Amino acid sequence: MDNIQNSSKNYFAIESYGVRLRICAMRKELLEEIKGRINKILPEGFYKRISPRRAVHSFSVRRNSSSEYVLFKGRNKITFGNDREIFLKYLDWQVRLTIAEFAESRVFVHAGVVAWKGKAIILPAKSFRGKTTLVKELTKLGAKYYSDEYAVLDEAGLVHPFPKMLSIREPGDKYQQTDYSVETFGGSKGVVPLPVGMVLLTEFEAGAGWQPQILSDGLGVIELLSHTIPIRYNPKFSLKVLNKTVNRAIIVQTKRGEAEEFAVKLLSFFENKAF
Repeated sequence: MDNIQNSSKNYFAIESYGVRLRICAMRKELLEEIKGRINKILPEGFYKRISPRRAVHSFSVRRNSSSEYVLFKGRNKITFGNDREIFLKYLDWQVRLTIAEFAESRVFVHAGVVAWKGKAIILPAKSFRGKTTLVKELTKLGAKYYSDEYAVLDEAGLVHPFPKMLSIREPGDKYQQTDYSVETFGGSKGVVPLPVGMVLLTEFEAGAGWQPQILSDGLGVIELLSHTIPIRYNPKFSLKVLNKTVNRAIIVQTKRGEAEEFAVKLLSFFENKAF
């Protein structure tokens, strides 16, 4: 059994989308670094500080006898390692995932989101499938930026902004990311909830051409399920929201080639089909 150092009373707590969580660390300087990272992993204004006594979920960062960082979620050890940056990025992801799993009155879908002429385009995809690259190219063409990670849906099926910084993977290393504001690429953020005009199911394939297929609403819901974060904890509400979302949208499936060329074709197709 690891000899884990107990953390001191170095902690803080936040609330986001009704999810209240506390983060503890054994050293004050480490806790301050984690606090600073919160401003990057959650959009500005999308969380608030609360009393730690109100927290429901908790994370604790400790060290073991081998001087490895150890992360606990509640009482369960969920990861450990020596690389501080990789370790803290994992904590970043766990914080966002916990909020996405337990958000009140919202359904989080793992997806990029942009808006074009008052309607949202949702790009559901797993990690490393190029959704952030495509979102970036769409914003360069004038689409409003909503998110490169989560489509946040309300009970009426409207999508809300979750405008965290875009996490761009460095060439040659898919695990190394740099965060950029959308303004870096000449884009701008969306600020109001919108109906979803299109759900686009796509992933990169070298040399792929533009060959869109329109799917039924039912298939659209089935495809979205695997990307829906709270489906295990709140399946009834999740399904209700997904059905309302696809009822307003066209569901399109296609492989894509390079994002820059694909983005132009996508917006042209969207205008012809959704307006």
